[in-house]
Amino acid sequence: MSPGSESSVDELALAKGASLGRYVVLGLLGRGGMGEVYAAYDPELDRKIAVKLLRGRTGGADGGTRLLREAQAIARLSHPNVVVVYDVGTFQESVFIAMEFVEGNTLGYWLTAAARGWREVLEVYLAAGRGLAAAHAAGLVHRDFKPENVMLTKGGQVRVMDFGLARVQSGAAGEPAREDPAERAARAVALATTLADISDDRTLKIGGGGRTDAKTNGGAGQYLGLKLTQTGAILGTPAYMAPEQFAGVGGDARSDQFAFCVALYEGLYGRRPFAGDNAVALMANVVTGTITDPPPETRVPAWIRRVLLTGLATKPADRFPSMTELLAALGHDPAARRRRLLATAGGALAIAALAAGAVHLTSGARALCAGGPGRAEAVWGPPQRGAIEGAFKASGNRRAGAVFASVGGLFDQYVARWIGMYKETCEATQVRGEQSTEVLDLRMSCLGERLANLRALGDVLATADKSIVDNAVGAASALPTLDRCADVAMLRAVIKPPDDPAKRAEVTKLGEQTAKLTALSSAGRCNDAKTIGGPLLDRARGLGYRPLEAEAALGLGRLADSCVEPAVATEYLEEAVLSAEASDDDEVAIRASSFLSVLESDRLGNPSLGRYWVRHADALLARFPSHPLLAADVASARSIWLGAEGHDEEALSEERRALDLREHAKGPTNIETADTLLNIMVRLHTLGRDAEAVSVGERARDLYAKLAGDDSGQMALAMLDLSESLIALRRFDQAQAAVARAIEIWKGNGVPFYVGYGLLDQGRLEVAEERAKEAVADLDRAVTMLGDTDAGAEAKFELARALWSQPRDHRRALALATAAESAFGKAPSEARNLKQVHSWLESRRGP
Repeated sequence: MSPGSESSVDELALAKGASLGRYVVLGLLGRGGMGEVYAAYDPELDRKIAVKLLRGRTGGADGGTRLLREAQAIARLSHPNVVVVYDVGTFQESVFIAMEFVEGNTLGYWLTAAARGWREVLEVYLAAGRGLAAAHAAGLVHRDFKPENVMLTKGGQVRVMDFGLARVQSGAAGEPAREDPAERAARAVALATTLADISDDRTLKIGGGGRTDAKTNGGAGQYLGLKLTQTGAILGTPAYMAPEQFAGVGGDARSDQFAFCVALYEGLYGRRPFAGDNAVALMANVVTGTITDPPPETRVPAWIRRVLLTGLATKPADRFPSMTELLAALGHDPAARRRRLLATAGGALAIAALAAGAVHLTSGARALCAGGPGRAEAVWGPPQRGAIEGAFKASGNRRAGAVFASVGGLFDQYVARWIGMYKETCEATQVRGEQSTEVLDLRMSCLGERLANLRALGDVLATADKSIVDNAVGAASALPTLDRCADVAMLRAVIKPPDDPAKRAEVTKLGEQTAKLTALSSAGRCNDAKTIGGPLLDRARGLGYRPLEAEAALGLGRLADSCVEPAVATEYLEEAVLSAEASDDDEVAIRASSFLSVLESDRLGNPSLGRYWVRHADALLARFPSHPLLAADVASARSIWLGAEGHDEEALSEERRALDLREHAKGPTNIETADTLLNIMVRLHTLGRDAEAVSVGERARDLYAKLAGDDSGQMALAMLDLSESLIALRRFDQAQAAVARAIEIWKGNGVPFYVGYGLLDQGRLEVAEERAKEAVADLDRAVTMLGDTDAGAEAKFELARALWSQPRDHRRALALATAAESAFGKAPSEARNLKQVHSWLESRRGP
């Protein structure tokens, strides 16, 4: 193909309505040296995205494969300061990258739009630097970092984008990519030709003398980027390129560091460090390390320039070892350190006077930070404690006293942690100066939301009946974790509430209603939760604040535990995931995805969908790895999916991992630990390791007795599960005692359906002991109580086995087993039971 035809191909833009894979083109957003960026629509996920089509000189099939491989590596990168890549693929002979559509402006525009203080500029660049550091940690080099490749969203988040020139590092981070001599020689020839072309036009400006208009500067950069990347000799925008890139030997993580320092220097001083009105002059200054002096009127501290000069060193080995070290140096303000030292120093009179003033200010700041206990007491103080205790006693639940003691202890622990985090958050800004006011606001807002959750649950518990008392310990254990309020990256990612005061007030009001919905759901008050949930979600949708929509939809989806059909709940949970992703609320997206996986794998018999949703949760969790409780939820969901697929050993391993995470986060004595132990016991029983199962089950039983009471519904379930392993071990006396205790608890609590569960296990025990007559009587009652449920089908099969001992009952036994087979066949999650019944019937029907 001739050069002219190549150029014309690059200039061809895809028409509106054209297809790129499954994506529909909406319009051209921009064009650069490597291709075009289009706005597009994803019909599967119903969202607007951006698609970059890499019009690369791929060098044939191998080159195309390399571009695709590198695009896939970019797609695996997940960080709050990097534009999210959803998908990669091929279009004709090109590679495309589908990514999030970021509404906002480039960093270049932001710098020119208003006067910026050095602290404000530094904070934004530090965020972008964290995105670069994450790329390097994943083995990627950007190779074209500049202000135009960084976006600031409308919500203030910083995103590094346009990894179209990125390459996977061939060596360790910081090591240059190795090239063979022939490739290096080819690069040198191409570079010489390209520079000769450019040097013929001495009027070509690249903005080296100072900050230029964003539009004009962007145009020049695009032209140079196109010219310099046609041959593959140099990749990047010359104004930000490192000496080794001009030499044509490729770039590594330290080349990105160099570009970052050029861009930050420009943002702080209003001019770039290397002057030059054309590419040749610029290259000469970069290669020789000739750096301009800062403007005489600058207010940028000298220590920042010293850090930047290290990052701008001519030799890569003389720069910081990595972006992480550079960012640490930029985040270490010596003046702040001196101020902290002065606050505690003694000695000379001047220092003493300054210290005295500092102590006075610090004392005042500490006083400002002492309001946490008062705020907490307004939510969990003597009046609230007395109201809940009185309601529990009046409920008529026999375990009211023990349950209140457990709930009160959990509330006390939660409030103590809340007060400690409130004080630490406040003092980090007001006393120690280690945290910006923006971060203070974010963390305090999160703490306010958590206190609202506590208040909502307290209000529900203050109206307790028997059912609420039964669920109270679990509800208190399920209070939203405070860990998120310490995770600045997660807090910054979520879209901020509307600026309009009226809308903001409505968001606050609906947020309190969402907390109430969560509390009602956790406490088992189904009808009340459903009554407020639907209208709440409609109001949230009407308001258009997606984080609130996500929370409300998640609250309704969680009702699948006991109040809503799983198929209906999945619709709410899918809405929660989409709304959460649209608003960057990864915590909600992870929780909703995990629960979706559980429902699809266990309740709806769709393990393939269960696998999809748990992998989705995993991908989101990679952005925020330091959240053990979220990680535990994902591990449990994965365990259930693996179990549904028949991978029992792997399922057990994941459940043990969930246990470790929960014990690490909450300690060994909590209701979630007991629940996880029970899951592990069931996994062990499935694997036939019943001696281990009994040991684990006894620990779960003891925890339930301590936390929820020895006559709680959780205790009864533990006893029944324990009985199945005891039967397998032929420890019939112990199994009989466990089943009898479970039935006694459920009779006392007035729950006939669960009494049917107990009778089912009672019948299993009697069949194992060959007491057919007693088994038939108990299993007949179980069939009646359990009705047309999966458990009812189990009861029918057990009754068929009991009846088979009498020849006169063979016909009825076959009819019951056939009915059970039919019921299991309609429930994909009952594949194991279906196989067992089918095998039993085949052996008894004969040829």
